[in-house]
Amino acid sequence: MHTTDRVVVTYTGKESPFIERNYNSGLEFAPNQSRAVPADLASKLLRHSDVFQPSKGKAPKEDAAPDSTEAQLLAATERQSQAAALLDERQNVVDQIQQMDKDALREYSRTKYGQPLHHNLSAENMRAKVVGMIDMYGLI
Repeated sequence: MHTTDRVVVTYTGKESPFIERNYNSGLEFAPNQSRAVPADLASKLLRHSDVFQPSKGKAPKEDAAPDSTEAQLLAATERQSQAAALLDERQNVVDQIQQMDKDALREYSRTKYGQPLHHNLSAENMRAKVVGMIDMYGLI
């Protein structure tokens, strides 16, 4: 990210520390702290005039500390990428489950989750139960 497309905003709220979660930036602010943030994020933050104001001063000097604005934004981007990868992986497994017959579903449930499925269930109900296990216990 380039410093030319940055806008300095000041957090005027009382919560300490305040962690921005609405726009997935993960930025941490102390009361009256200013940060130079990307212009698109600044416009979103400044919509909340009760807790963010445009800063009148210059951008705070960015340092190499792990809590710098740039480092926090990069960490948030990495978290979003990891979450998207997990969702893709889950969807791939669900797509595979949609192709399984009853015997394969019963075996998958027993092998992966240690949960037997009753043979009288329909394939559709078995699929729903297996997807429920994935959502409850995660991908194994």
